[in-house]
Amino acid sequence: MNLLHRLIGSSALATALLFGALSSGGCSLLIETETCQSDADCSVGTCTADNICTDGAAATCSDDTPCPEGQLCGEDDQCVSGSGLLAPPCELSYGNIAAENAFNLGVLLPLSGPEEGFGRPLLNAIRLAQNDFNGIGGVLNRPVGLIVCDTQGLDDEALAGARHLVEEAGVEAIIGPDYSSQTIDIATSLTIDNEVVLISPSATAATISGLSDNDLVWRTAASDVIQGIALGELLTYMLADVVEAEAPKLALLTRRDDTYADGLQSALIAQLPAEITGGDNSRFAPYSYANASAGQTGDDYFDTVGEVIADAASTGEPDVVVILGSSEAWEIAAALDEGLSGSPLYVFVDAARNTDQAQAAPESLQGRIWGTAPQNIGAADYAPYISFRLKYLSEYNRDPNDFQFVANAFDALYVVALGAAGEGFTGPEIAEGMKRLSSGNTVDPGQSQAQSAINTLRGGGSINFRGASGPLNFDEKGDPQASPIALWCFDSNRLPEAGVILNEMLEFVPQLCGQDPFDDEPIDEGDTDADVGPDADIDASDADEDAAVIGPSDTDLSRDTD
Repeated sequence: MNLLHRLIGSSALATALLFGALSSGGCSLLIETETCQSDADCSVGTCTADNICTDGAAATCSDDTPCPEGQLCGEDDQCVSGSGLLAPPCELSYGNIAAENAFNLGVLLPLSGPEEGFGRPLLNAIRLAQNDFNGIGGVLNRPVGLIVCDTQGLDDEALAGARHLVEEAGVEAIIGPDYSSQTIDIATSLTIDNEVVLISPSATAATISGLSDNDLVWRTAASDVIQGIALGELLTYMLADVVEAEAPKLALLTRRDDTYADGLQSALIAQLPAEITGGDNSRFAPYSYANASAGQTGDDYFDTVGEVIADAASTGEPDVVVILGSSEAWEIAAALDEGLSGSPLYVFVDAARNTDQAQAAPESLQGRIWGTAPQNIGAADYAPYISFRLKYLSEYNRDPNDFQFVANAFDALYVVALGAAGEGFTGPEIAEGMKRLSSGNTVDPGQSQAQSAINTLRGGGSINFRGASGPLNFDEKGDPQASPIALWCFDSNRLPEAGVILNEMLEFVPQLCGQDPFDDEPIDEGDTDADVGPDADIDASDADEDAAVIGPSDTDLSRDTD
């Protein structure tokens, strides 16, 4: 495209100015334009959306000045052709994904809609890991690029994004999605047959462990079997020792047709005393509600809320309400609280630990929303997490302690990159390399140790990668070792942990929400650029001894299925 056309952006106006210039006396202006239907029609440059060939001079770009549609902002801040790498819902990229030797990874996360507060922090963590590798020249001199798809938390969008990543962008590994049902659907209908690695940072349904996946489905968050045990133990404790009613009532709301919610429901019911589950609906009242992510629009949450309130008028109000779902749990709890005359306690699970939702929740719910989730390993003075936390705070000015699975997302990119360094860049090769990350010399995240790990793996060795989320120690199903389960609380519009409720010995430890306010003092950020290791101020060996984790030798729960 000539300079005048670039400046005015209109073919009609360019023609008018050209005519005026040629008709006037004095100097003449010669403007050459070349029309096209595709890049192949252009002698130089590329074909624009206006069917005009560019002259090969790339426009400059930045975060504030995006490139024209169909182009990408390269590492040198010049717009380059997207070459079909980006298309809805995969319209976001990080790194030079158009580089000839780019090692591009797909990302499937909710970045808009009600799940945005869950997905954005995970993407931020993935970008931190990308920066670590690109800071040392990439993986075997291949820069890591991210092609990011916004699933909006919807099953159809997640599958559409996965199809673009596999069939158009040609990625060999995908990080995500966040939902278990989406993970299973994408794996069984697309990625396994196409030999693409799928690694989720947050899909925890026990049934994922049983997939026939040719070793291509992995995760950095452990199976929900242990969380189900913790949830049942917590509810038993609450009904017996926290609620003052002589015959307390439990209401259980489960998201419909959802593998994750169904698995937790089965596990917790197995833990509840028979006097609760074996009674009538004056003691135990189960419900299901619409699964919006699966496109269920026949009813909405308020139909179920109305049913709970109507039943309460005849059989008594619930003392404890359990909601097995994700961000919609906040909306349901707020609606129930409006309609019930009492003040029940609400119990959520890890997928509902959404800080954005908490900040918008009614103040009346403070102290009355309790939740379960794998323990934030930073609470055990675990050195790799502390280093990750400092970097995250420095880069985003947000505390990862307030979010769930952010360290797991960081680890997911590390695991894929190290797997590629060990065996190669195809899906099966990456998966084979990932099997070499659970034995050998200990390696923590960070640029210097990442380079050392790449050298070891490329030389045929193995390493023991201690992730920011905890020691991974993958089993033969691609599951990491389990962590203790903690209680988190809705307090001061944040979601801090109160402490571990199911420890490494699978022993229940009572904890309470709604007690003394949590300490909100910021941590000392120290040296945010330091790796954890010999040069760090933290004694990693001491931290490792203090970290409470459940090893594969202690339990075999991660290989169980519902």
